[in-house]
Amino acid sequence: MAVQVWIGEKPEHPQERRAILALAQTLEKLEGLFLILSNFSVGGRSIDLVIIKHDAIVIIELKHCDGRVFGSVNGPWIVEGRNGEQKRLNPGRKNPYNQVISYFHALTNFLNEHRREFLSEQKANSIDFRTCKRLIVIAPRIEEGSQLDLDWKVEVRGLDELPAYMITERSSEIELTEEEMLAIPKLLHCTPWTELNEVVQEERPAATTPTPALPWRERVWRALQTTTGRLAAVFAALTLVLLLFLFFRPPAPIPRADAPITILSAGTPTDGSVIGFNAIISQCRWNGYQLVGKRWDASSQTWQNVAAGEATTGALPDIIVALEQIDACGDRIELTWSVQNNTARPVSLPLRNDNFKISDGLGNDYPLSNDDSRPGTITVPPGSRQRGVAVVRRQLAANASTLRITLLEQPFGEASFIVALQP
Repeated sequence: MAVQVWIGEKPEHPQERRAILALAQTLEKLEGLFLILSNFSVGGRSIDLVIIKHDAIVIIELKHCDGRVFGSVNGPWIVEGRNGEQKRLNPGRKNPYNQVISYFHALTNFLNEHRREFLSEQKANSIDFRTCKRLIVIAPRIEEGSQLDLDWKVEVRGLDELPAYMITERSSEIELTEEEMLAIPKLLHCTPWTELNEVVQEERPAATTPTPALPWRERVWRALQTTTGRLAAVFAALTLVLLLFLFFRPPAPIPRADAPITILSAGTPTDGSVIGFNAIISQCRWNGYQLVGKRWDASSQTWQNVAAGEATTGALPDIIVALEQIDACGDRIELTWSVQNNTARPVSLPLRNDNFKISDGLGNDYPLSNDDSRPGTITVPPGSRQRGVAVVRRQLAANASTLRITLLEQPFGEASFIVALQP
């Protein structure tokens, strides 16, 4: 089972039950085991939602909002409906930011105290559950125009963005086996939500016994004896002509380094730390923007992801790294990047294989060719932006429809991009 839902008690509100079912149905399609823990208590705190996977634990405060949301670290959060009417979120209680912080402390203290009950001695000495993620999820989505000014401790996503977040995010120091994962809800005295798990399980395609296949020549001959088969052959020929045209047409020119860049609003973030997305997709070429915003945190001496909504309040990130184009139409793959530097000192992004990991989810890796990238390092003076093209000297696999690109630690911390290359 790819997904299991565990509960302390069944959620009372139909909206919450529907949201958990929709999330479970989506995660069921992904690889690996996901545990959804809902409506349970620990350390005197009732927690909405926790998702556990082998390399991350995400503690979630789930909020249903039927309009734009305005909130920050302190003070009340306000929801503004389409008619302009405003109402307070969580009246008489902590705001969602402080709620998820209190959940985080209650659960991580519990896990750290009980870790030797389900981890080996060696792993228990090295793991620290304080690296769990803290997340506010707005259902069904974050409406355009929302303003959420949070710090690095808590992220915010729409429910529609949560599956992509679960693919890309991980908790440092956490690496759990399935047995260790399943021990956590049992320690919390949660029980499987049988009815919901059965609904999700019923949607899996049933295994069937394959029938012996006819020789391909006989299958083709039989198909051509029918009107449907003849029409399919005509459409296949037309499709082949179109694909040959797309394959041999001249590729689009790479943008000049001094060409303007349009920065999108960060009101609705996408996967990981990506804060904006727009794209035009052809069969082998993607043109758009996926933007990653980073800000230097002097207290921790680390780069932090920009919290969603900060760009709408006028607080720009220190660095914006943008993936603008992927061209995979020939015998190589070219990825166009840009870096915007809002700091007072030069920054650099090496376009080298040791700084990028590129894969297609089918087991194929695409190492960068250090000698072909132009330039080898994007160097950006203060207050400006520059472009560069990273080159993979191999062809995209014929059955690959997506690319996952991970920017490694140098120089702004890890960030991931997931790009669909086919409609």
